[in-house]
Amino acid sequence: MSDYPDSVSELCTELRQQLAEQDDLDSRSAVAVAALSRQLRVAEDEVALFLLDERKTVLHFLWPKRFRQIGFIPYSSLDSLAARTAREGRVFLNNTFASVHHASFFEKIRLKDGIADRPKPIQKIISVPMVVAGEVRGVIQISRKGEEGDELADFDDQAANALVELASVIGEAL
Repeated sequence: MSDYPDSVSELCTELRQQLAEQDDLDSRSAVAVAALSRQLRVAEDEVALFLLDERKTVLHFLWPKRFRQIGFIPYSSLDSLAARTAREGRVFLNNTFASVHHASFFEKIRLKDGIADRPKPIQKIISVPMVVAGEVRGVIQISRKGEEGDELADFDDQAANALVELASVIGEAL
């Protein structure tokens, strides 16, 4: 894993301990996002965490926090990569995501108040299920945002494999 700052197995051990020390879901989410951001070299606003409800009808946003009050994603949505990831329980890696039809409503929402510029669209994405005891518990998405033509590093299988390992640890804690 030389392309990434930490050994994934070491990070999983540290992350498991850090998550166990947190008292609430908000704190656990923040710890998870910080670790994912550092490991995969993305900004924290390029990380999304979703939890699947017990009846498997909707995915609720955990992160970004602003999205919690705005909405959810129906499990049956055909336009949502997060919903597809949860339904199929498999990894999706797409370095040409901006050119693919997808639900882009949430990409248009400003994550911070007082910022006039429109948010940058997602160009590249990895979407991974959080699987606990053989069941999908939620989804983690890591993206690279930018304008068309921006030089953004591609995601690779190494990044996807690291995210699968981290998703297992995070899924157990959420």
